[in-house]
Amino acid sequence: MSDFLYGRKYRVLVADKGNTALDVSNLRCVFCVEKIANSTSNYAEVAIYNLSPETEALIVKEGMRIIIEAGYQGYLQAQQQGAAQQVITPKQYGVIFDGEVIQPIRDREDNNVDYKLTLVCLDGDSFLNNNIVRMTVNAGLNQRQFVNQIASAALTLTEIGRISPDLSTQALPRGKVFFGMPKKYLRDIARDNSANFWVDDGQIYIAKATDEAPGETIVLSPETGLVGVPQQTQDGVAFKCLLNPAIKLMSMVKIDNSIVRQLKQRIGQIPSMLDQDGQYQAYRVIHYGDTRGDEWYTEVDGVSRYGRKSLLAMLENRQQSPNG
Repeated sequence: MSDFLYGRKYRVLVADKGNTALDVSNLRCVFCVEKIANSTSNYAEVAIYNLSPETEALIVKEGMRIIIEAGYQGYLQAQQQGAAQQVITPKQYGVIFDGEVIQPIRDREDNNVDYKLTLVCLDGDSFLNNNIVRMTVNAGLNQRQFVNQIASAALTLTEIGRISPDLSTQALPRGKVFFGMPKKYLRDIARDNSANFWVDDGQIYIAKATDEAPGETIVLSPETGLVGVPQQTQDGVAFKCLLNPAIKLMSMVKIDNSIVRQLKQRIGQIPSMLDQDGQYQAYRVIHYGDTRGDEWYTEVDGVSRYGRKSLLAMLENRQQSPNG
């Protein structure tokens, strides 16, 4: 385990409209990326320090897209077998944000020495807020097919990420004309199916609380990156760990309940219980770091998923909305 969660690794790219990228990783970069399951898009702020006047002007004028990769060089887990080391999980490194720059802000630090360019960014801004779809569909189209049509027929195209397999199969009884913003139609589909709709790394996601959780469960402990003491919340737990790009919206995290600080109950408040299996689904994920500073963490609000008093147990039927 010589390289276990050791050595920060990162890359920050700013691309223009032609996807020609400028790598600013050698400068000090401070970033904060926030992803919330019931929010349509992800938000990020990236501060780049002490750019040359020419490069700063180029980014302000041409910078359209930003990609942040972060994590560690070391593997999450490895086991020793004689002289050879067998890796059993991938490196803790990957993309934590891929979105569009909506506002550059030039500023100076309080020390009057360091200048910084802060880029305010949204994930899928062009698709969500500066887009239009105009099309005519035939009778018999179901909702999953309609989502595919929107993604491929909109003025600004996008990709499909994960769509709930439990979307209604009811088909249109007759042909219909659609003209308007794609996010309106996608939000209507999500609402009709008691689901959440969002864009993550430029891809469309529509997921229900009752869907099977994607990917393998990430086991967190002080040995695998957990920092501090997890705090019980009314719906699950809130915790902090070393920056981990593997934790995405709706991914599963397993934490030993014995190390969770319990929530104090109040009179008139519905008692909160920890998940009996210690499994929690990430509904809010914040990645933040400083390439020349100490901060390099991920904060998560997790909702109890499978155990008693879980979100699934509280939903009386598959049509009940988790937001209702």
